[in-house]
Amino acid sequence: MTDPVDIVHLTFLPPFATGSYNRFVGAQMEKLTEFRQAAISYWAAPQPETAWRADDTILVNGDGLSWGRELFLRLPERIRQRYYYSIGGREHLIYTWRVVELVAKLRPKIIVCYDGYKLGRPLRDAIDWPCRIILGQCGLTYNQPQLDAMRVYSLQSFDVVWTQTRISYRYDRDRLVLYEPMVMVLPNGVDASQYQPVSPTEKASVRAEWELPQDKLVILLLSRQVPKKGTHLIVQSWPKIVHEVPEAYLWIVGTADLEYERYIKGLIDRLELSNSVRLQGAVTPEKTAGCYQAADLYVFPTLAGEGMSNTLLEAMACGLACVASEHASARELYSDEEVLFVPDANIGDAFVRPIVRLLCDSSLRRRIGEAARTAVEQRYSQDIIFDQLRECYRQQMGLVSG
Repeated sequence: MTDPVDIVHLTFLPPFATGSYNRFVGAQMEKLTEFRQAAISYWAAPQPETAWRADDTILVNGDGLSWGRELFLRLPERIRQRYYYSIGGREHLIYTWRVVELVAKLRPKIIVCYDGYKLGRPLRDAIDWPCRIILGQCGLTYNQPQLDAMRVYSLQSFDVVWTQTRISYRYDRDRLVLYEPMVMVLPNGVDASQYQPVSPTEKASVRAEWELPQDKLVILLLSRQVPKKGTHLIVQSWPKIVHEVPEAYLWIVGTADLEYERYIKGLIDRLELSNSVRLQGAVTPEKTAGCYQAADLYVFPTLAGEGMSNTLLEAMACGLACVASEHASARELYSDEEVLFVPDANIGDAFVRPIVRLLCDSSLRRRIGEAARTAVEQRYSQDIIFDQLRECYRQQMGLVSG
């Protein structure tokens, strides 16, 4: 695909891969059909047979590099980083080179870099046609040294920074002498028709598919299993929760860091929790809705400030009452009626009382779950967010002449 397009999405992971913002790109390409769009992604493995919209997704890798670039890649990473826009990693260097070559052929009016904050400068130096460059900042912040951050939040890199919350913008702005680009605050959206509540009969059927116990209260913890997501806090507190609510059952779902997985398994073994805790491992994106629909409660014990958690939003869309760590970005997005927040998540057993309270009060669980679903329907459904995004793209195109 080399015909001119309106929008190029630079997402390192392709839309068909496991992930959050890359699949959001895929949804944009499917739903916002009034724009000619393409995604450029890095992919060195064979393309899956089920790859979604392959005609619109350009996959790049290191095949066919020039001898000069091959030689450059043999330099130590710290040297490569010094001489090419602070980009040193092999795969990211290859990706950047390919992107610069391809956008010159596609000549888009808008380029969106999803967390590709180092792409702004090489793109700016290469583009010689009217084009708006947008940084899609998916997390709270990149935690860069001030001088590096000032290069990112400069018109020499990006025309617009797209954040999911005002907190994200303010966090970076308050640390910098100067923050130049315009900011577009646009939250995540969720497909409310895919992620939706189910009836008790349907819930029982979904549980049977996952071989979950029908007589238990299932607490789902679905996220990438790394230390900053806080799974260990819930596991360490689990004996107290089960003591209060013997029918409680913890279901941990998500791709795991191997070392962290060993740590969690060690806790489960030492605390003798194998009868009430299941480590499910990774599930495909197509099956995640069923995970929420099989559960009674969702817990989100993240220890890091998030931009806007997709898993929390998906759980809310499925009508689950959610217990979540209190962070400024989540507070901006949701009220106390929609999410039960836990301040000071690291302090011992902070999640015990909130979880026990909801497990013991089905009417409270139902009210919070209904309020969560309403919040999604009124503010965060994909259709609502795409209407806002559509208008933002039109405004940006209006600033491109020719």
